[in-house]
Amino acid sequence: MAVSTVEVRPHSIKLSGQETTNIAPSQASEPSTSLSKRYLTPQANMAPTSYSLSGILLTQGQQQATSVQIASKTLQTVGRELTQVKRTLTQALTHGVSDAMTASLSRSKQGIESTLDNARFDDKRVVDNELKLKLNSADVRHFSIPGLNIGRMSERSEQVRLDFPGHGTVIMQFDGQMDTQSNHDSTVKKLDRSLIPMGMRASLSQDGNIVFQAQESAYIAMQQQVKVTGQGHRFPAGQANTFTVKAEPDGIAELRFDLGSREGIKQSIATVNQHLQQAQSSLQESKHFQSQLNSQMSQLQSQSNLPSATQVNGSLAQFSQQSNDFTSTFRALNAQANVRRHTVVALLK
Repeated sequence: MAVSTVEVRPHSIKLSGQETTNIAPSQASEPSTSLSKRYLTPQANMAPTSYSLSGILLTQGQQQATSVQIASKTLQTVGRELTQVKRTLTQALTHGVSDAMTASLSRSKQGIESTLDNARFDDKRVVDNELKLKLNSADVRHFSIPGLNIGRMSERSEQVRLDFPGHGTVIMQFDGQMDTQSNHDSTVKKLDRSLIPMGMRASLSQDGNIVFQAQESAYIAMQQQVKVTGQGHRFPAGQANTFTVKAEPDGIAELRFDLGSREGIKQSIATVNQHLQQAQSSLQESKHFQSQLNSQMSQLQSQSNLPSATQVNGSLAQFSQQSNDFTSTFRALNAQANVRRHTVVALLK
């Protein structure tokens, strides 16, 4: 009697003595080989995550761009308010001063000061008191002390004591020997070094006045007053004399409206015109600066390894495709694992 033998090969399924199923890889998974390598092993063409100089410069550029945008909007607002002030002063010159005009001028000035104070990025003002674009130093004020001029009574030696309320005291020594520019510069440099620990600086203006520099908060804390004691030449000796400091130059905080006479109103209009011209000049400067900044950032973007929006979208599409491949492979493996035991036994008989 002939016996035929048929060999039945299950789909890569083997049973051990403990009837534990060992799943072999499906042929369907071959096209998407090494899923673990593609998902868990870094690709050679993937840029490593790291800090780069171009990336840092791009971040700084974005911060500066934000500061310039804030400054531009502020200057536009201040310009409109100054135009309204000029219109009110012109009406006062033509029709006379009224209480409503005085109140309107007061509100306009308060609005301008509030706008400038709120124009900040990273808690730093971006437009200073003179309506100049200062992205990093708008909180600085400059002022001088009346009578403190390097050329005044230069032939007299004198020791001058300066008391800055809430900050400290410095001694300024005039030697009275040589009336030369180098000697004047040396005197002011010594004063400047003495002021640095107090958070202040000193410099020499072209007209010989000594100009001090302090933070806005410090300037306000001084209440615009300094005590000066001399030896009877430039300043009186004995008890300290209080001097009201003078802003260098005058800015919005020093803006006053003289409505008592036609000449006073005309002078007020002239001052407002100067501020309007400065606001327009600073606005043009901000636009030019922003244009240059955009050009530099575009150049940095092209030189950096930062991915563009198109590259990011391409990477996401590739990841989505690989995710679909993984899903298909998982389903094939799961189908093999779910073969019923009695089916396998029947095939083996």
